[in-house]
Amino acid sequence: MPDHHYSLKDDPFSSHGQIARIVRQLNRGPVLDVGSAQGIFGRLLRDTGLTMDAVEPNPTWAQEARPFYRTVYTGTIEAVCSSLPRQHYATIICGDVLEHTVDPVLVLRRLREHAMPDATFVISLPNVAHVSVRMMLLFGLFPRMQRGILDRTHLHFFTRRTAIQMLHEAGLRVERALATPVPLAQLAGDNARRRRILNALSSLQRPLVALLPRLFAFQWIFVARADTVSALTKLHQP
Repeated sequence: MPDHHYSLKDDPFSSHGQIARIVRQLNRGPVLDVGSAQGIFGRLLRDTGLTMDAVEPNPTWAQEARPFYRTVYTGTIEAVCSSLPRQHYATIICGDVLEHTVDPVLVLRRLREHAMPDATFVISLPNVAHVSVRMMLLFGLFPRMQRGILDRTHLHFFTRRTAIQMLHEAGLRVERALATPVPLAQLAGDNARRRRILNALSSLQRPLVALLPRLFAFQWIFVARADTVSALTKLHQP
């Protein structure tokens, strides 16, 4: 996980906002937050009363996250997985984390061992087919950036189709796929005028994401369960 720029996306349409809303709808614990950073989902879901555990490899972030979780396991998910209780979690969040792992399929398969048979996985992944990346490729560019879709710490890049294939390989069936816009407000910093402009641009961006998500989605959010589970309860649209 990167250690220099991960922060709360306060846009309700961002991955953080949408994942928190899905977990509230599910209202099933215990919850495991894989890659908790400084405790973002622990903070967002603190008022739900759900029991939450977390995994975080950055020791400084793990320390900051501790007040918001029952237990914080410090280390990579690959390293601490054997310490997690088996068949225990009803909801598992993998928010902006699988693209940083060496083998996402293996990670998900191991996490399934610690999930209840009918557990729900809520997973966000960057969309490498975003129009901005397509345009850079058109001009022969594939820069490694400090943040975003081409974050230099990403080991894997996904489209909607390849992400679903990866989840299927891990034994998960996707129930819903949601798209997020580019979190433009994060670029504003403390500049109020810039924030107003970027918020206006964000409102223009959302219809494009809804109309052409494969082209304009910044991230995909997947709600998935084990393939063996049938008669699943549908979630309400956010």
